[in-house]
Amino acid sequence: MSSKGFLAAVVSAPLRLLSVAALASVPLAAVAAPATSTVVAFSGSVPAGNLVSGTDGALYGTTASSTSVTGGLIYRVAADGSAVATLYQLRTKDDGQTPQAGLLLASDGKFYGTTKFGKSGTLDTTGIVFRLNQDGTGFTVLHRFAAFTAANVASSPKNADGAYPAAELIEGSDGNLYGTTGAGGPEGTGAIFRISKDGTGFQTLHTFSAITTTATDALAKNAEGMSLSGPLVEGADGKFYGTASAGGVNGRGTVFRINFDGAGFQVIHTFAATTTDTTTSLIKNADGAAPVAGLIDGGDGFLYGVASDAGSKGYGTIFAISPDGATFTNLHDFDNTGGARPLAELALFSDGRLYGTTAAGGTGTGDAPANFGTLFSIARDGTGFTKLYSLDGSTAGSGATSQLLQLSSTVFVGTASGGGSCGSGTIFRYDSTGGTVTGNTKCGRKKNNGYSGGGATEPAVLLLLGGLVLARRRRR
Repeated sequence: MSSKGFLAAVVSAPLRLLSVAALASVPLAAVAAPATSTVVAFSGSVPAGNLVSGTDGALYGTTASSTSVTGGLIYRVAADGSAVATLYQLRTKDDGQTPQAGLLLASDGKFYGTTKFGKSGTLDTTGIVFRLNQDGTGFTVLHRFAAFTAANVASSPKNADGAYPAAELIEGSDGNLYGTTGAGGPEGTGAIFRISKDGTGFQTLHTFSAITTTATDALAKNAEGMSLSGPLVEGADGKFYGTASAGGVNGRGTVFRINFDGAGFQVIHTFAATTTDTTTSLIKNADGAAPVAGLIDGGDGFLYGVASDAGSKGYGTIFAISPDGATFTNLHDFDNTGGARPLAELALFSDGRLYGTTAAGGTGTGDAPANFGTLFSIARDGTGFTKLYSLDGSTAGSGATSQLLQLSSTVFVGTASGGGSCGSGTIFRYDSTGGTVTGNTKCGRKKNNGYSGGGATEPAVLLLLGGLVLARRRRR
């Protein structure tokens, strides 16, 4: 389908908005002076994955240590930053270590999540699935992924059921939890799994195909894709859709779909081979490469996503794809000043536009090129791309790597993986009408009125054992 035909299809399609509690029906207001402010500045602990809004209106998420591959915690933050609490700190040997994804608030009112590693001090450990109550009690390991026994030619571990989960879980319409792993399976290329909310019935639905290249080849290639780092999405047709950030026959990633029972796996798009610009050394192609983030359902018959690399300008793309893969449209090529390297899922806001983040690019003083990342919006037909804000490394932090979460018709929040007043990233707030919050920028120290909200287990909130965060959305 041509771009003109795609535009017409999107415009004429009925709008089925994602369900977001308490959203106003009016568009995000366009005013002269939007403002950003810091909700929380992190210290020694880097936010991992997407934020989720609890039933109490607070923001919940996970962090990974910034100086080791151990530890991590689960936190709650008031939307204005006035109260911060550690719900649970991953510290015992068996807790699981280094969460790389955010939490899922399931229909039973409990949080579910994953960690990349399963046990501290164990070399062959591969991650867990866990459950936690909203008040921080009841931490339970639901599944421990099998130890790895060998590695493939790309040095990724092999096991029976998947290894290194790096994306948020989703709850299917059948009430079960579904997720992906970045490695593991018999070929070490990743897996798709299902588990019930009580931890029973774990099943590996699909393991990805073997690598067909050698260790000396520049790119690892296979038939189906590998290195899954984004969450699945359930389409209107009752199938799951997802992305593989690498592999495929061109080595640049794939888009796939699969039935609830694991049958019918199909690659619906393979990202094109790339060429290298001899002047800039950037890789380029027509559709993008390395789709690190997952897809979202636009409610209009199309799925929407981002590729973190390539495209015609070499900085990544925004794309739309039909569920059968027959229509793939490159909606936007990032140009660096408007953003570069999108690593998080898009979000569909109440005005019907797509909103997202980039981990790099942007501009600074006097519109000079900068590299802290951007916030943007774009119409679903690919028109009206708007850079809303260039991160400055301080107030909003740097390297926006989470999906944006809309709190009202004018306000949204997200996370940055670096910068901020404490150096380890932020939760930032954007208000199109110019409103700001004071937030918590005390770098883990108590404010005069202390931390409130309940469930706190540590007075020094958001400080960890330390560690090199291997956040799923950071480029390898």
